[in-house]
Amino acid sequence: MQQDELNGLPPEGRARQLVLGVLQRAMSARPDWVDAASGLEGASDDAGWPAVLARVFEELGDDAVLRAWEWGWMPREVSSALRKSCAPEAAQAGAVMMRGQLARYGESQLSDRWNVHREELAAVVSDAGVPAACAGLGRWDRIVLWAAVLEALEFVGGLPKIPRVEPLPGTPLIAHKLGVAESSREYQKIRALLAKAESTDSDAEAEAFTAKAQQLIARHSINEALLAETGQERREPEALRVVIERPYEQPKSELIAQIADANHCRSVYWPDGGFTTIIGDRADLRSVELLYHSLLVQATAAMARVGSVSAKRGKSQTRSFRQSFLASFAMRIGERLRESADDTAREVAEETGTDLVPVMRERDQRVDTRTEELFPRLKFGRSTRITNYEGHVAGLAAADAARLHAQEPIGR
Repeated sequence: MQQDELNGLPPEGRARQLVLGVLQRAMSARPDWVDAASGLEGASDDAGWPAVLARVFEELGDDAVLRAWEWGWMPREVSSALRKSCAPEAAQAGAVMMRGQLARYGESQLSDRWNVHREELAAVVSDAGVPAACAGLGRWDRIVLWAAVLEALEFVGGLPKIPRVEPLPGTPLIAHKLGVAESSREYQKIRALLAKAESTDSDAEAEAFTAKAQQLIARHSINEALLAETGQERREPEALRVVIERPYEQPKSELIAQIADANHCRSVYWPDGGFTTIIGDRADLRSVELLYHSLLVQATAAMARVGSVSAKRGKSQTRSFRQSFLASFAMRIGERLRESADDTAREVAEETGTDLVPVMRERDQRVDTRTEELFPRLKFGRSTRITNYEGHVAGLAAADAARLHAQEPIGR
């Protein structure tokens, strides 16, 4: 659009065209966002110009964020992607835009997961929307904000389409109510046990707490499956995404895959997105997420106790050690979880006189079918290579220290 045509537009129309022009040019060459923001700030001497820009940024932000929701993304995944690819200021601006968009919905218009994500945004940023964020700022601070918003807009607007795992905000029928299961007495016990496992410095105590938590999880899962078999609580498999934070994303994704497999779930890791999608029964999904975060805390603490590792010639091998440590930890934890789950299943079968094999097989088949629906072109990748023998041995030892088989004596 020519300059004369721009000058003839009302302020908001002119601001919109200027911002869209910056974003369009960013498609061919990455701009200096601060220079671009300075140009937008100086495009008018009118005292109300900053407020006009703020409103335009909010409208464009709403459009970009709503498109991300429609294309399957949720706030936690968008925030993680922004942190990994953009400046910290852009990640903050993205959170402001997302919080502003979600502020338009009442609590009853959001599923439990959406409400949790909205609360997480509120804990990160104090402003809901760009106009609120720019209120009271001086000229330079506004330019910094505009630059961050431009970068966030360009990134969020380019997010690819992914499988949707949750009903959109405002959907009349909300089917996913994880809060119901999470607030149950069983999950209160599980969370309390895992919290104790994470906080203790004793490997033996951590082992005992985690083992008991896994027993409760397995028993709860079997009870849910038996209820579904009678038609009282039959539910279709659902999906949940868990962000895999840096560093060592690959072995961390293998850890959650092992936990999922032991708990009748399937997992699909997408490295570019930085998250794993878990597919399974509603209660099993939450159990897998709880176990993953708890075991990751335990593994990280064990690695920290080892400290840095150096080669004989003085070159640090800390990264290869920790990569191998986590990969071996994940492999052994998977073995122990499956042993514990099998033992619990045998106990329940003896107590109830029920053949659980066909019951759990039927649940697994439904999960497999749902996974194929969400990921019809799923490919299997390679697991993490073990390149450091010391890390491999230490990872196995740490997994054994956190072993989840309650029938065995507790010891280091």
